[in-house]
Amino acid sequence: MPRNIAIHYNFNDVADRFVDKSSPEVWLLCALSFIAFVITLFLQPFLSRQFKSEEGSAIMESLPGLFTLL
Repeated sequence: MPRNIAIHYNFNDVADRFVDKSSPEVWLLCALSFIAFVITLFLQPFLSRQFKSEEGSAIMESLPGLFTLL
């Protein structure tokens, strides 16, 4: 793994902010991503009950993937 890691990209997909790999910002980004994933897992049963009667149940199957992309 390189010593410096890009943590921010501009609208042209060019990295414009780099930090050391041992920086707390890297750990914070990893922790926030993990917390968002766990919240998504806990919300999935609730949301599947809400949308169960609707035709768009395919949306519910791809919900964790959609939140991961966000």
